[in-house]
This record gives sequence, C-alpha cells and structure tokens, in this order.
Amino acid sequence: MPAAALLALLPLLPLPRLAPPQEPDPDRVSTERLRDALRTLCAQPRLAGQAEWVDGTNLVAETFYDRLDFRPSVYRVFLPRQTGEGLEVLDADGRWAALDLDEPVLEADPWQSASPVVPPMHGLTAPGSAEGVVLHAGRGTEADFAALRERHGELCDGAVALVRYGGLYRGLKVANAEAAGFAGALLYTDGRDDGAARGAVLPDGPWRPAGGIQRGSVFNGDGDALTPGWAATAEAPRLDPERDHVPGRVGIPSLPISEANARRLLGDAPLELGSRGARVRMFVEQDPALVEIHDLLARVPGSERPDEWVVFGAHRDSWGPGAVDDGTGTVVLMELARVLADAVEAGWRPKRTLVLASWDAEEWGLVGSTEWVEEHAAEVRARVVAYVNMDVVASGPNFSVSATPGLWAVARAAAEAEGLDAPERPGLPGGGSDHVPFVELAGVEAMGFGFHGGYGAYHSMMDTPYVVEHFLDPDYAWHAKAARYAVRLATLLGDDRVPVDGRRGWMDLVLEAAAKRVATAPDRDEALTLLAEAVATARALEAAGDAPTTPAWKLPRAFLPPLPEGGPGPGRPLGRTALRRAEGYGAGWFPDGAAPVIAGLRALREGL
Repeated sequence: MPAAALLALLPLLPLPRLAPPQEPDPDRVSTERLRDALRTLCAQPRLAGQAEWVDGTNLVAETFYDRLDFRPSVYRVFLPRQTGEGLEVLDADGRWAALDLDEPVLEADPWQSASPVVPPMHGLTAPGSAEGVVLHAGRGTEADFAALRERHGELCDGAVALVRYGGLYRGLKVANAEAAGFAGALLYTDGRDDGAARGAVLPDGPWRPAGGIQRGSVFNGDGDALTPGWAATAEAPRLDPERDHVPGRVGIPSLPISEANARRLLGDAPLELGSRGARVRMFVEQDPALVEIHDLLARVPGSERPDEWVVFGAHRDSWGPGAVDDGTGTVVLMELARVLADAVEAGWRPKRTLVLASWDAEEWGLVGSTEWVEEHAAEVRARVVAYVNMDVVASGPNFSVSATPGLWAVARAAAEAEGLDAPERPGLPGGGSDHVPFVELAGVEAMGFGFHGGYGAYHSMMDTPYVVEHFLDPDYAWHAKAARYAVRLATLLGDDRVPVDGRRGWMDLVLEAAAKRVATAPDRDEALTLLAEAVATARALEAAGDAPTTPAWKLPRAFLPPLPEGGPGPGRPLGRTALRRAEGYGAGWFPDGAAPVIAGLRALREGL
C-alpha cells in the first residue's frame, strides 16, 4: 500500500486511551516522613521574629520551594521581646526572696534538655513593675473580680491578681484585672485542669507537672498591634506605642507562673477565689523594636478556575519546641504539600487553585494570617472559596471537626471517604486561631479538624516530640490520619466535587440567633425586624434554587462592610463581619447590633 494511502487511513484507526492523571493519593502519606519532620522541626523553639531560631522556617520553605510555586510574604510587626522578668515575695522576716521562674528540665526528654529556653512570658503584656498583696481572682472573670472587690474592698487597689487559667482567654483575664484596679497579674495552670488530678505527669505521663508554665499572648486583638486594620508592610504607617492608644493591649504587667509558685505565694490559703497571700513585687522588661515575620505560601494553580482559591493553613511559630501546638499541623501541611506535588508531577491539576500557607506569629494574636488577609483583602474576598485551618491536628484518637455551614457537606464527605464519623451539623469555629481573619475580614467559609486527646504540655517547654512519641501518638498514626483527611479535602475542594453551599445552614443559624435575640434583646422592635428579614431571606434563598446570581460560597460576604476606598490604612481600617465574631476563644452573633445584619439580609435578597 502506498504511503499516502496508509496516512489517509490513520484518522480511522482507534487511538490508544490515555489513563487520566492520578489524583492525590492518601496512601502516599508517610508516617516516617511525619515523624522525621516533627523531630527536625522541634529541635529548637520557633518564637516568632526570633532571628536566631530560623531552622523551622527553612525546613518548611525548602518543602514548598523545591516542588511548588513558592510565594513568601514578609511583615514588620510589634512583638516586644521579653528581655528580663522577676518575681519576689516578702517573707516573714521582712526580706524579699526571689522565686525561680524556670520550668523543670526533664532529663528523660532529649528535646527539652537540649533546647534553648523561651522565658516565661506573655506576648504583648505591658512592661513595667508592680508591688502589692496577692489576691486569688479565680478564673479572672468580671464576676470573679466583682466578688473579690466585695470581699476585700480597697485592698484590691494596687494588688497583684493571682488568676487560674481556663474558662476564658488569658488576655481577657489580664484586662479584667486592670479594669478592677489591680497593678499586675500572675497566671498559673491548676493541676485540676491539666496536671496531677488528670493522671500521671511528665515525664511519666502526658500531664503538666506542678513546675510547668503556660506561656501565651494577652493581646485582645488580632494582627499587628500597631497597624490595626491594615497590613504591616515595611513602609506602612504605624501607631506609636509610647504615645498612641494601642487597641487591645493591656496596661499592666503580667507573667505566667507555675502552680508550685502559686501555692508558695498563698502559703496555707487554698488556691481559690478570695484567698489572700503574701506581698510580692514583679517586673517585666522588653525590647520593643519591630521584628520581621515570614508567611510561607505555595500554590498549585487551577486548570479550569485558577481565580477560585482554596487555602490550607497551619501556624509555624510556637512558645517552645511546639510539637503539638502547632508542630502537628505544620508537618501535616508539609506532608500535604508532598502528596500534592507527587500528583502534579504525575500530570494532575486541580480545577481550582490550592494555596498552602505556613503562618508566622499566630501565637501573638493571629498576626501572620491577619496581615496576609489585610494585604490581599480584595483578592481574598473575590477569590477564596474556603479556608481549612490545621492547628493541633494530632494529639489523640478523638476525631472532631468544626466548620461554617458552607463546608458541612465537604467535611462529612472527606470523613466518609476515610471511614470517620462527622456530625451532620458540625459546630462553628470559635476564636483563637488563623481561621478568624478569613471568616471575619473576608467572609470566607472555614473549617478546622483534628484527632485530639488530653495532655498538659500546652505552651510550655515540655511540648516536645517526647510527649508525642511516648503518650499521644507513638506510631504517628493520628498524624497520618490527619494528613489523609487533608488530602481528601484538597481533592474534594480543589475539584469542586462537593459544592461549598451554606445557604440553608447559614439561614437556619441566623434564624435561631435572631429568635433568641427577640427573647433577650432590650430593643424588641429591632429584634423582631431582624427576625422578619431573616425569614424573608430564607424563603428567597430557597426560591432561588440551585442557580443563585452569585456563587453560594460568597454568601457570608453580604455581611461585610465595603473595602475602604484607596485600601485599608490609618482612619480607614478593614472592617469586620457584622454577622458573627470571635470573643476570646468563643464567638457571638450580631456584635454590632441588628441594623447591619438587616442590611446584609436585604443585600442578599437583592443579589438573587
């Protein structure tokens, strides 16, 4: 047969079928890689902005840079470094005796014994000194301080509050002490909460020994304190901490101390509200110079809808070695990056763009994530479909998930694929982690998940791989399950296999909250109007069916104030949602009252 005739027949011959690209495979998750990454990550603390401790940043950067589209962001922020601290007690002989504020070093734990020590400190507390009698202030609620004032009267003025951790965010405890007239605050973890009353303590069990100390931020805000509502870029205008009011910053010095020292301060008095102890003096010294933080981001560009983004994030910084908080989330994020890179190199591409983010300075007040959202506010509001937060994802066998309504179905589908149980209606995310700026500044649907168990090393120098490998997850099985679940979420969200649609769920929740407001609000007429608007909007959304004018995943954006003209900056900060906002570790509905929510409901109906 002539060659020309043979070529003419070629279009008629069946072409070989090409196998579709292999999507990300959860079976590629490696417990060995997770273990090795956690051990390497926790070789030293990862205190945000500490230039000497950069190995953790380099480890994550290398994982992202080698195989993905790497895009870091740098911010200059106010994280005053504690350079000195002290606590002295006046003994019976009238002499001042200094207390040892260091945690015990567990020689059985090679990571702790070899690690540089982060001083016992509260992020963004006030520098200075205080001297006064110690009064036990219970959990540090407003009611506790009111009861203390009723019992001790003017003795509270200028006293030092001894406050038990738990019940509410530590920053609110210090702020409540300041409002009640106290000159300083000392916070301790009680053995009934995470110590000997719960079981064997370290090094023999996972609970906190009496000498353990819980560090943490006491900033009552999110993001960089000197750029409230706009991004802390190098040239950004800033508040002057010496001259200007800094919203959310407490005005009295505070320190975290151990239960053992708390007992010493009270002597024979019980560790209970109202107990009076010795006279003490305390001081906190700081270096207020701005520091650099580094958000590390990598992208897998979408093949069909590259302008729709799904963001996975975990914070990298810690108050010590940080194995559980948040070494677990960081190494799972790194493992997700590896599994996605394997699939990309084999020819797979998600329909949507996947973004992996290693946030810095979360522990100081969600600083890295907030600054990134503030800098990219227009893009985030326009493009981000969902945010998946990975903060403490592997500390035990109990699987749990929290999610805004648009991600309820996705959370259940990923759980079903992994043989896990997820509730029909997961609880909503509260406060205290990196989902907050996405939800509150950008109206993004968000979720978090993890495999959890009890332990007492939170925010201490004892939060090391020793705790993980001896008590919480010896085989890294829960780490692997968390990574597999993250891979499932990336596939489902990246390929839009389960719609991100919270219309019905959000309206059910708004109706419930509005009905409660009718029963409790002093302005009943406004509350009734809110409920009527919510009912009308729910009916309109149901009538719109499956073809809303705007994507269903943008529903929470209706409750955001518009972007400031010219971008966020002094006098024009990026506004927060009027629907639901964090309050410490929790959250509350309609924080600005009913009026802006009513406006948002009407805007939703007009947009259908």
